[in-house]
Amino acid sequence: MITSDPKLVEYLKTSLVSGRSKEDIYKELLGQGWTIEVIQESFNAIGTEQEKEDTSKKTIRIIVTIAAVLVGAGIFSFIAANWLEMTKPIKIAIILISMIISYGAGWHLKEKSDLLKTGGALILLGSIIYGAGIFLVAQMFNIRANWPDGFILWMIGTVAMAFAVESYLLFYLAIPLGIIAIVGHPFGIFTGFGYNSFLLTSSFLLLAATIITFATGWIVRKKMPPGLKDFY
Repeated sequence: MITSDPKLVEYLKTSLVSGRSKEDIYKELLGQGWTIEVIQESFNAIGTEQEKEDTSKKTIRIIVTIAAVLVGAGIFSFIAANWLEMTKPIKIAIILISMIISYGAGWHLKEKSDLLKTGGALILLGSIIYGAGIFLVAQMFNIRANWPDGFILWMIGTVAMAFAVESYLLFYLAIPLGIIAIVGHPFGIFTGFGYNSFLLTSSFLLLAATIITFATGWIVRKKMPPGLKDFY
């Protein structure tokens, strides 16, 4: 059974990182007396290590994302449990402070501390808080609007933040938000377009959401490299 040589594997890694092609590496190693079988087995070993590393990264990414969602749910469960006892300024302050801390800490960890996954999870948490805040504020002040409009505003804010911090995870979050908004809008909104100011506002929001969604999708697809872009 042919096994890979540890020193050869390390040499191959260094050569590939430096930008050398496999063909050049093969020619050099064959000239040094290495057999094709040993060289190929060493390349296979690198591929196996990479697959294990990618699996580990995906697992960590999923865990921190779920953790961010659970933390967000915990925050709003606490707020909901004490909602009636809080005054409006306190409610708004809690929403704003939680959102700012999540965004700020996420950006710092992602950009300054190179903790991409943790930072991305906190930024995701900030977007969840932002979206929940839209509905909570609307409820506090009895704002009359179609409920899907809240999802449209949430989607627009999420897309803006996604561009600001270059987070593909936020782009992915914006997709279901846009779908919920489009599906949730009653068909009557189109028949009333131009005659009812309430429906007119919702129609413009829906039109803006559609344009933003397609424009964002086109930009993401254009910028995405051949290999799938990392979520964070």
